[in-house]
Amino acid sequence: MSKKSEHHGGYDPHADFQSGEKIAFNMEWYDKLRASKASWKKVETKRVNPNRGIPVRVKAGQVIKFIQPDGPNIIDVWFLGDDIKDPSGEHYDFVYTGGLEGFIYWPNSRLWSALPYWRPMATYIDDNIDPALMPDDETWPAWHGGHCSPELIEAAYGVKNHASCHTNAFEAALSADFDFEMADKIAAMQNICLFQPMSIKNSKYSAGTVSQTWHATPFDGPPGTFIEYFAEVDLLVLVSHCPYGNQSKGPTDADQYPIDVEVWDTGIKPQQGPKWHDWRPAFKTKMKRLKDAGHTEATARTFDED
Repeated sequence: MSKKSEHHGGYDPHADFQSGEKIAFNMEWYDKLRASKASWKKVETKRVNPNRGIPVRVKAGQVIKFIQPDGPNIIDVWFLGDDIKDPSGEHYDFVYTGGLEGFIYWPNSRLWSALPYWRPMATYIDDNIDPALMPDDETWPAWHGGHCSPELIEAAYGVKNHASCHTNAFEAALSADFDFEMADKIAAMQNICLFQPMSIKNSKYSAGTVSQTWHATPFDGPPGTFIEYFAEVDLLVLVSHCPYGNQSKGPTDADQYPIDVEVWDTGIKPQQGPKWHDWRPAFKTKMKRLKDAGHTEATARTFDED
């Protein structure tokens, strides 16, 4: 049965998506995963220094941990399939993730890949963030935010050739052995932002429109603040240091601190992700059938019928 939204009284497709067994969240399974933390084994540590970017390989069943060792600093993170070769390869998609999980990411939020893969790539499983550091209960330092670029910094501050989240991700992709052209395309893909508190509220724009957009607040998480993601599939993770520091100043004079990245073996195999019926052969057959018949009227709801 379809559900009715209690908020506006209309049909709510999100309720259908969330209740379906293919994508429903197994809270008990993740609670057990978190409870096993004492048995995890650290296998790698890397540091992301200011105005730099690094790649990190993470196997399915491992945890990638992002840590502020000395002071607060935003990072931008790209989640890619480990075997990605070109822009059609598996990568994080904020539209599907936002629709299924929300645009602010809390513990137990999953990051979903784009079609045709459309499966959880990683799950936010833990942090030690004090909610009292947030200005309200709508704000959290993990969200889909895109990233700054030399173009945006030049537009805002008139400074050319400034290091940015985009160029630092570009470096990370080059360090992962992509060629220059592909690294540029990888850096332009969608990413998440960590250690950057945001909420979504109305703003009035210079063009006169009022729309929901991101609202930032500086983050003063103490040294040792961390966020952990569990890899649901083999991943290539690009980590880009943000020039805005903790977003209390602009990029040209922000205080900047390094970020440490650790990879931990959990010894736990991920749950099987959703598998989808391949509808493309039936769709292709139907399109040929309709074209041959010169059929331009409305058709049946399924591809097996006209």
